[in-house]
Amino acid sequence: MRQNSTVWNLFKRAISALGILVFLGFLPLTLSAERSISQIFANERTKQGDLLYQKAKEFLEDRNHYQSVESCKSFLLLYPGHPKTRDIRKILSSNYRMTGDILALAENELKTYKEFPNTEEGLESYLISGKAFVRMGREDKAYQIFQDIIKNTYSSKIAQEAELELTQMEILGESKNK
Repeated sequence: MRQNSTVWNLFKRAISALGILVFLGFLPLTLSAERSISQIFANERTKQGDLLYQKAKEFLEDRNHYQSVESCKSFLLLYPGHPKTRDIRKILSSNYRMTGDILALAENELKTYKEFPNTEEGLESYLISGKAFVRMGREDKAYQIFQDIIKNTYSSKIAQEAELELTQMEILGESKNK
């Protein structure tokens, strides 16, 4: 009897060890399957964002600005962090420029700068927002933006443009006072 229980215990241990080995063998397969599924979802999400970007671009080319703006806004809500975010912001600014919505243009350019502050395009957006504030008559806000660009930018080209804008503001301010 004793021999049977020893054999039985050895058999149970062997089955347990086999179960553990099988489990450990399938574990990497399960993890790689989960990774591949999440990669598939990420790729599909990027493709869907690309399609919405394409729609917004086509609406802009067709001069259907309302639909283009709505597509851009949907894109920004649905696909944050998408590789085409900067391009969508450019399309949105183009729409606002075409429709004459200067406040929306200034706000969009500020958001572009906040999303991409260390890029040349981000700094250009900051400069454009300052110019838009000048057009709206908000010289105080524009003055702050131009001063910030001059003091804190690494791009001499954009800093020179900001200085030029400040000089023009001063000249126009003096001519208004006369």
